[in-house]
Amino acid sequence: MTMIRRFSLYGFLKNFDFSEPFIILFYLSLGLSYVQIGVLTAFLHIVINITEIPSGAFADLYGKKTAMLVSLSSYIAAFAFFSLARSFALLIPAVFFYAVGDSFRTGTHKAIIFDWLKMQDRLDEKTRVYGYTRSWSNYGSAFSVIIAAFIVAFTDNYRFVFVFSLIPAVVGLWNMFRYPDELNCCSQNRPGLGEVFRHSVQTVKSAFTDKDIRHLIIQNTGFEGCFNVSKDFLQPLLKAQAALAAAAFSVSDKNALALIVASVYFVLYILSALSSRKSHSVASLFKSEKSALIFLLFISAALLNLSCFAVYFKLFYLAIGVFMLLFIVKNIWVPINIAQYDNYSTSSDQATILSIASQAKAVGISVLAPLAGLCADRFGIYAALLFLSIVLGATAVYSLYRR
Repeated sequence: MTMIRRFSLYGFLKNFDFSEPFIILFYLSLGLSYVQIGVLTAFLHIVINITEIPSGAFADLYGKKTAMLVSLSSYIAAFAFFSLARSFALLIPAVFFYAVGDSFRTGTHKAIIFDWLKMQDRLDEKTRVYGYTRSWSNYGSAFSVIIAAFIVAFTDNYRFVFVFSLIPAVVGLWNMFRYPDELNCCSQNRPGLGEVFRHSVQTVKSAFTDKDIRHLIIQNTGFEGCFNVSKDFLQPLLKAQAALAAAAFSVSDKNALALIVASVYFVLYILSALSSRKSHSVASLFKSEKSALIFLLFISAALLNLSCFAVYFKLFYLAIGVFMLLFIVKNIWVPINIAQYDNYSTSSDQATILSIASQAKAVGISVLAPLAGLCADRFGIYAALLFLSIVLGATAVYSLYRR
């Protein structure tokens, strides 16, 4: 099996997470408010925030493959805890292990791909190759949502989506074990914790003193923060649309919801996969990749604003359509953005730089999620979307000013 196929299999299996399309509905089924959901989201990203840079340094110094094995093992623990959780308090360890899995994964596998491209003297293909492998992540999401819908429809219980998510997680761990050891790219001498800390501090300093990397981090924090918080409101909108469909066609709410969630997410992930593959083509339409990113920021802010008005007037189908467009923009954004980081970092600190960017995004989400949840509880989902569109618009204006 070629390495590009292994990279693609990793993404395909990682996104075979049957819980993703139903996680917010699972929280709501336990009686959580939007503020509590926002707190859990904030806690997730606070843990990521705390462990992100050390995990990146761990990957640079002890080995990227080793860090990925830690990540995938943590996901397995998280799914096990989620399947047992029945209250807000019991969700804490589940969210904790999921956060650890994210922090050890984010940036690390991208760095593995870039290291392999350098070994193969194919670094000029980084946007295309990363876009291709990322498309398989979206294919995994597309097929997993179909299976997840059947799980929910036949078991009538959201909890089983976590139980069945353990299977692809274990297979993904096996796939990672089979990565060649030369891609571990770790230090010859096993450094102590002090060296990990010094490497982290040195890389953080270089990241924020380099204006190009600093601007990329601010851009990505605004875009990813607003997108990740806003997408949590898609599931309640699908539930509202499912209730209308159930009444119109005289079917049960649960079956209508499973069908609509499966249909929307399947189309959404297929479109995301196709857009990820074409990200390099979109970037080529602009003078530079920087200009492409600024354009995508303004488009995303406008789409979030449109979704706000659609929800306010209870045009749920329109709001759902807007979210599909947002997912397409997001999957064009990510490969272009990631390729920019490679332009301004070296192999020795690349995983840490990418982890710093992801940590900054985690800070943004941990602040935005409870505030958006408060807006949703007080005024409605439309208010949360309006708030996020304003934040994203401000990020777009900043990026235009700083280019």
